[in-house]
Amino acid sequence: MLLRYLVSSFLQQQGQTVVRDFVSQQLAGQNSEEIPPEDIPKPDVVVLFALGVESAGFKESLESAATVKMEKRTVTVGKLGERAVGVVETGVGRKAAEAAVRDVIEIIGPKWIVSAGFAGGLVSDLKRGHVVMASCVSDIEGNEVTIPLNLTPEQIEATQGLASGKLLTVDRIIGTVEEKRELGEKHTAVAVDMETLAIAQACHEKQTKVISVRIISDTVDQPLPKDLEKLMSQKTTSGMLGAAAATIFNRPGSIKDMWNLNAMANKASDKLAGFLGGVLPQLDLAVRDEDES
Repeated sequence: MLLRYLVSSFLQQQGQTVVRDFVSQQLAGQNSEEIPPEDIPKPDVVVLFALGVESAGFKESLESAATVKMEKRTVTVGKLGERAVGVVETGVGRKAAEAAVRDVIEIIGPKWIVSAGFAGGLVSDLKRGHVVMASCVSDIEGNEVTIPLNLTPEQIEATQGLASGKLLTVDRIIGTVEEKRELGEKHTAVAVDMETLAIAQACHEKQTKVISVRIISDTVDQPLPKDLEKLMSQKTTSGMLGAAAATIFNRPGSIKDMWNLNAMANKASDKLAGFLGGVLPQLDLAVRDEDES
């Protein structure tokens, strides 16, 4: 969560877009003009990311990728082996994620929805770069959706860097070590994000299969620096720019911190892409049917 907000809110809103994102957008724009939507196969798997910084690595891994407008949603469609896969960026938070997944189910009607992206660790065992496949997802009010993974504890333990457990969905940034630990202990959750419960609830309602694959971007012991927390609390772009200017003036080293975080975000995106590339061809084996649970 920390990396996502630092990169998207600070770098992207100030026009310092990552080169790979710029190139991807230009190519996507060209493809969407050249290829009519009716010539693009409708994917049976759609992967939902909140932001482009999370989806970039996976989109680059798709073969013959093209970005098209399907009614009111922009969808990148490509091949992963023999499977047609779609990618949609939902925007941040539950409201945006719910709207996006409902549109995707209505417009495309995929067999599978994958909630993917970055997450914050809530337990000490999870390190940056570890992958979490949620066995259930909940919020602090106790709303919960179970995802019946077809994975044994032995299989998870044998896969280095893989964890499974409860994913907690919240509505704001969790910035302090104390609050992360408290949430993890109180809700017996291993990681935290801001979208997956809304996605899982909509899929459950629409009887669409869902799985969550999240990569840890910030650990439970990694606090959000106070000056950056203040930066991201601004409600407007002008307010953010003013706070950013003050941050840089008071601590010039913050510029380097931002770019270091950007590099780590790109690395996390690429690693997540690699894991998704292994999981998606085996989705039908990864999750049990509800009546088998």
